[in-house]
Amino acid sequence: MVNEQPPATQKSYLPGRLTLLIILLGLAGLVFYQRNQLLDLRQDLSKRLSQTDQLSQQVQSLAQQANETSRETSTRLAVLESRFSDTQNQQVELAALYQDLMRHRDDWILAEVEQLVIIANQQLELTGNVQSALAALEAADLRLQRLDKPALNHLRENLKQDMDHLRALPYVDTNGITLRLDSMIQQVDGLALASDTRPKPPPLPKDTRTSWLERLTQDMLLELNNAIRIRRMDTPELPLLTPEQTYFLRENLKLRLFAARIDVLARNEIRFRSELSEAQHWLQRYFDTANPAVKNFLSNIQLLTTTPVSVPLPDISATLAAVHAARGGNP
Repeated sequence: MVNEQPPATQKSYLPGRLTLLIILLGLAGLVFYQRNQLLDLRQDLSKRLSQTDQLSQQVQSLAQQANETSRETSTRLAVLESRFSDTQNQQVELAALYQDLMRHRDDWILAEVEQLVIIANQQLELTGNVQSALAALEAADLRLQRLDKPALNHLRENLKQDMDHLRALPYVDTNGITLRLDSMIQQVDGLALASDTRPKPPPLPKDTRTSWLERLTQDMLLELNNAIRIRRMDTPELPLLTPEQTYFLRENLKLRLFAARIDVLARNEIRFRSELSEAQHWLQRYFDTANPAVKNFLSNIQLLTTTPVSVPLPDISATLAAVHAARGGNP
């Protein structure tokens, strides 16, 4: 006889199995969920690690750049320090040079003053150029004024006296005289010669005769007047000049005026007046003094004869000696 469990016992096992099955299913779901969470966490970790690697590479790159920048900065700083050191050395040298310049400033200014006075002396002795000499002395006085040393007041007084003497001199218009002579030289070829001038025939008398006897008488008187001529014998008659003689006469007159022009530049007033006097004599002898052009030419020569071409120039050797003494004494 087989033992069979009662139905009540079988019914008691069924809820336990269901519970166990539910627990197992829950555990399986939990495991699956945990597995998915681990997978997600692993993926997130891998992403984070990848990002971390990228950041690490970027940090390394930035670190390398920072190192390079630091090296460049160090190099530039070294260069700047070297340049700064050179600049300091140059400043020291410049300061020493400036001190040396200040020590020798007086000597240099006196040397310039001496050269200017020498130039003024040469202008007076060689060319007689009063304006250039005055400008040189004014420049020398300006340098002494900037120096402003009471010990050099005597030198400035000498310069002032020389400048006053030069300003008091009458002005000689050398350029104006030479330009007038140049214009006269160009006019020589157009001047009329006395030998080329012919006297005008006397006008014929009006025919007021009424009879043949009066006409005969007047004709006889006219013939007698033409037959008898009165002239001065103390002045010889000029012969007619050939074209070659006329050419050389005009050229010699030009040479006289050229020589007078050179005498103006050389300030030789005696020779200047002598050349003009000789030119005036030739004009009065060989040219037609009744011609308006010749009259104007003679007037210009007369005006130039009374025009001074040189003036007595002052001697500035005393000022030059004072400059030498000032440089030698180191005032």
